[in-house]
Amino acid sequence: MKKNDVFTAEILNYGCNAEGVAKVDGQIVFVPYTLVGEQVSGVVINDKNKFAIAKANEISNQNPNRTLPPCPYFKKCGGCQLQHANYNYALEIKTQILQDAISNIGKLQTKVLPCIASKQQYEYRNKISLPIDPKTRKLGMYRLASHSIIDIDKCLIEKPEINTLIEIFNQYLGKTKNSIYSEETKTGLLKSLVARFVSDTLLVTVVINGNKLDDVNLLIDLLKQKFNKFGLNLNINKQKNNVILSNNFVEVYGENKITLSENGIAYSINNRSFLQINEEIKSEIYGKVFDEIEGGIVIDAYSGAGLLSAMMSKHAKMVYGIEIVKPATELANQIKKQNGISNLQNINGDCSVELPKLVEHLKNESKISIVLDPPRKGCAAKVIGAVKDSKANKILYISCNPSTLARDLNMLVSNGDYTATLIQPYDMFPQTKHVETLAILSLKKANWFGFFCALRHIVKTV
Repeated sequence: MKKNDVFTAEILNYGCNAEGVAKVDGQIVFVPYTLVGEQVSGVVINDKNKFAIAKANEISNQNPNRTLPPCPYFKKCGGCQLQHANYNYALEIKTQILQDAISNIGKLQTKVLPCIASKQQYEYRNKISLPIDPKTRKLGMYRLASHSIIDIDKCLIEKPEINTLIEIFNQYLGKTKNSIYSEETKTGLLKSLVARFVSDTLLVTVVINGNKLDDVNLLIDLLKQKFNKFGLNLNINKQKNNVILSNNFVEVYGENKITLSENGIAYSINNRSFLQINEEIKSEIYGKVFDEIEGGIVIDAYSGAGLLSAMMSKHAKMVYGIEIVKPATELANQIKKQNGISNLQNINGDCSVELPKLVEHLKNESKISIVLDPPRKGCAAKVIGAVKDSKANKILYISCNPSTLARDLNMLVSNGDYTATLIQPYDMFPQTKHVETLAILSLKKANWFGFFCALRHIVKTV
């Protein structure tokens, strides 16, 4: 099919981005915001060699699970993909997408369990990062598959406090005379707003293409009207690329960190820290991990700032965390020191290098679990190899990308030593295409009967 071609077809399945999938003259056509069973009349907006992307102009025979999206920016903003489906059905879609990846990419027969729901379907996100539209001088979100900005007044999946901040900052933008940064001209001062609200504290970071913000007190006064506990930082980012934050932070006012306690571990976060945006679902996943590792030795690959490693130390004999980013390892050691943890060693280095060495060091241990929580691109090949060589009793793989998870699981079970015993999706990101998954692999028990039969055969032939 070619761009601007029109067609009529039935939606048969879902793609990895939760879009509807149709077949027209034998070619795959992806149609966003459609549901299985619907009859779609549409037009091709992008043609590729093996597939096409289309826009639905008319939908008949609507799926009974279709619902009216509550957000006025839905289909305009690129943040949400599933507001047109009722929540229970959206969970089924995510389960199916994961199952398709496990079956087709992973070549595994393991059945994916139903996706665990989030208690909060909206107002769950604790963090936001928004660019500023230089034309309208308002905060916005990027349009779907573009860097053009759509102005917003609120985001329905953000916590109410975050939406209050959006209102305040738009007021500030209406009053300040500071220029707004343009991606086209690479000029202007104010670039974006990054914020996090956890517990009862708001952390605000204003990203600027300069060294100072002259009217910063105006913003502080506006924040004081709505928030009792907040902190304001400037991030000096003069880079002319799409990287949002630099490493240059300037503390301006109030709180610069939030101190929290979870599972008996005290820790601090700031706007540079990684923290799951859905705290409820994060706790559910971690609770399952703790149950699985009880009493053994744990290797936490891709350990980040070390929060999970520290929490696991409460349930394990010994924990080893491996993280390539040095500042993250430093934060992990701060958590270790702050909580007086003795059964934890944080290692700064590449998992591909450090994990094989650690596996060799622990080769005589009888009960080892390896926790994998890589970025979206999945695990490096050498990491997969080291995990397989370890003969760890359990592998616990936390993933936000069904495709790379399925690929890695296929490699982990390829030599027959491991079997997938659990693949559990969690709705960490309601209303979006994204899903968090915990996969558990168990080392197969040695086939002693087969071993003795083989040994007997060898003896007979000698």
